[in-house]
Amino acid sequence: MMQVSPLLADTYLSWLPAFSSYGLLALLLACVVLSLGLRLWWGPAHVTHQVGIFVLRGAALAIMFLILLGPTVVEEQPGEVSRPKMLYLLDGSQSMQLGSEETRWQESLRFLEAAETAAGNAQSTNVQAFRFGHRLQPLTDQATISLADDPTATIALPEATDSRLGDALRQLLPQIQTRSAAGIVLCSDGRVRGSEAVERLAEICGEVQVPIHVVPVGHASGAGDIAIVSLVVPKRVSKYSENQLQVFLRSYGFTGQRTMIRVLSRDKTSGTPATTLASVPITLSGGAQAASVTFRVSDRPEDLEVVIEPVEGELTERNNRVETRVEIDRTKIRVLYVEGEQATNLNNVFGGFFALESSDAAASLNVRAALQEDDDIECVVFESSNGSIPRTVAIGNNPRDALFPRTRAELFAYDCIIFSNVGPNMLSEDQNQWLAQWIEGRGGGLIVTGGEALDPDLWLNSPLTPLLPVRVENARPIGLRAASVAASEKNHPIWRLRLEKSLNDQILSLLPPLQIKGGGWQVKSTAEVLAEETESGTAVIMAHRAGRGRVVVSSANLGGTALTDLGDSWGPQPERVAAKFWRNLVYWAAEGSSTGRRRLVANADKQFYRPGETISILATAYDEAARLSNKYRLWAMLEPNSLEDVSLYSPVLWPDNVVRESGEVGSHIAWGEELPLAVGKEGEGYGLDLLLSEMNGTVDSGMRIELTAYEGDEAESAYGHGTQVDSSSLAIQILSDPFEQQNPLPNHDLLKRLAAVSGGQVLTQPSQLAELLEDRPQIEGLPRRDITPAWSHWWLWLSIVGLLSTEWFWRRITGLA
Repeated sequence: MMQVSPLLADTYLSWLPAFSSYGLLALLLACVVLSLGLRLWWGPAHVTHQVGIFVLRGAALAIMFLILLGPTVVEEQPGEVSRPKMLYLLDGSQSMQLGSEETRWQESLRFLEAAETAAGNAQSTNVQAFRFGHRLQPLTDQATISLADDPTATIALPEATDSRLGDALRQLLPQIQTRSAAGIVLCSDGRVRGSEAVERLAEICGEVQVPIHVVPVGHASGAGDIAIVSLVVPKRVSKYSENQLQVFLRSYGFTGQRTMIRVLSRDKTSGTPATTLASVPITLSGGAQAASVTFRVSDRPEDLEVVIEPVEGELTERNNRVETRVEIDRTKIRVLYVEGEQATNLNNVFGGFFALESSDAAASLNVRAALQEDDDIECVVFESSNGSIPRTVAIGNNPRDALFPRTRAELFAYDCIIFSNVGPNMLSEDQNQWLAQWIEGRGGGLIVTGGEALDPDLWLNSPLTPLLPVRVENARPIGLRAASVAASEKNHPIWRLRLEKSLNDQILSLLPPLQIKGGGWQVKSTAEVLAEETESGTAVIMAHRAGRGRVVVSSANLGGTALTDLGDSWGPQPERVAAKFWRNLVYWAAEGSSTGRRRLVANADKQFYRPGETISILATAYDEAARLSNKYRLWAMLEPNSLEDVSLYSPVLWPDNVVRESGEVGSHIAWGEELPLAVGKEGEGYGLDLLLSEMNGTVDSGMRIELTAYEGDEAESAYGHGTQVDSSSLAIQILSDPFEQQNPLPNHDLLKRLAAVSGGQVLTQPSQLAELLEDRPQIEGLPRRDITPAWSHWWLWLSIVGLLSTEWFWRRITGLA
């Protein structure tokens, strides 16, 4: 900005002739020659004795001669007073976000604002503020203003993954070499790339007398830093389900030290203290690493906060926590329940299971009613007697025309199947095979309850037998008996009957005796014992994972009359407790069935990738009968994680062995560009390998790979792929190792060397910068002149016309014209 001197303008007369002196002399000689020529040609004039006419003509010629001399009125004002520019150069890289009470970025801005305030507005003019990271750019939209000029200006946070100070100084060289700048004020933590080149550029600045004044920010007292880079969290999860969260973090200076990752649940509406859902210890490896945390949700959406416990000596704890949110998937869980006939009570075929005649809440409780108290569970009830084909039961609104699944597809439409006092002998050989495939490959849940169901004869040669958590070969018949049972794994999800731990423990202590039949089975080493007899320690409820699915076995009767007993005596509001227990069983068993009815399932080979690595995708497709199939066409499309991403191309290179039909010619795959998946070499599934480019210095990022399966003729669809069968999405996380994250500690020694070689100062107080702003010399510019021709007046031209007119009238009167 400029300042104008308050002195008054100086006014004077000057001559600016239209011709040079030689031109005027030539014009005068030309007039004399012309006059002599006319006199010789026409003879002497007849006005020789008319003195008045000569006076008029002389006056007119004199005025015209004066006009040719160019009389000019000049108003001269003093020149503008300015100061040499001061250039602010702020480090805009990610390391500037570090800090305890305030970040290094905030420290820089506060320093500059305090200095300009101390110097005053008059002394803080003519400054330019820039920031640098990958490139030089204005600090705000208006780079020619100081921070004090517009305190409301929006200043973006430092997010660059590189500190290219050398490139920034090269871009400023034109201003430096013209000596139009008084100096450069560098606010940085000194953690920049190419320190040798930066020092050489600082020497050039010193040679042209443009010093670099440095403001070292950040404290070097810390030992290192830990930061969460990103999270991969499922957006929607099933109620009461166990889910996995991927945490990607980066550490420096704490290699080998241990800390803890915690997943907290926060109720933002009530403001209650956060509760810990899960935690996992980790050993810091230095650099980038990943960790998995398994957490369980309730029946409501969760506001989560992932926190890494700080390690002593960390530079900042600000980047140790990230918030996220998971929603509840309202997809219904479909349950198929098969009950064995109880011949002991002809009036009530299932004993307490149906209890049609009783109006008591406990007596009327049955498994179907208990499950369907939850709107997200559907249950279909069948009965089987002595291994007969299951048939539907007329109870409540149970579908009376429902048929037991007769095809693989019908069976795979369910998420959980319950055998209550029945075994697999009621199923055909094909149905047994389908059920085993459904559990292992599609994540279905099987619950077997009641001593009758564990008769080894019922499981003879069944493919389901190896999937049980117990060995039933040596089981022996023991009469029905009542036994006291205690929960052995109280933290297991099936025992979470109340939210408050104290109330939950109280209810578990009130678990009534259960009806147990049989014994002699052996619990497998892979199984969890969830309940056992109090006196003998014999396992009662066992569970384990089988492939993708889960299997629960209970030697105690949990349905029929046993459920009525539980609903009558299990603590306060026993019918609600018993019903909740059954829903917990179903939710846990069916937890892996979220993809059970999917026609397309896809997986990536790694949790995260680095630049230059290969992403290997494996996809599996199923036909309408839930059989593995390669008859579909699979297409993949890459999309950015954020809608704010304005880039055109992904970080993935187009595969060399795939024909490109989109018309794109770049080496990278464009966002939204499609490419096909090939059938696997062994004829099983589909595969695609994608190579990530070397993205040196780029930010950690992620993307989604959308996979879609099509069938039919490609011409049937407007999009040219046919009829869509199913789709799936893969979240891909890319972790680079940018320069900014390799060492977060400040390098103040480099800043001091830059100041020394350029002739600058190390500024530790805002008053030092204020003094530099005030000491900039004042430069007075050229004066401003306003020029007005003195002959440019109407009265002057009227005088000439008047003189010539008077001379003409004179000659007319005297008879000379």
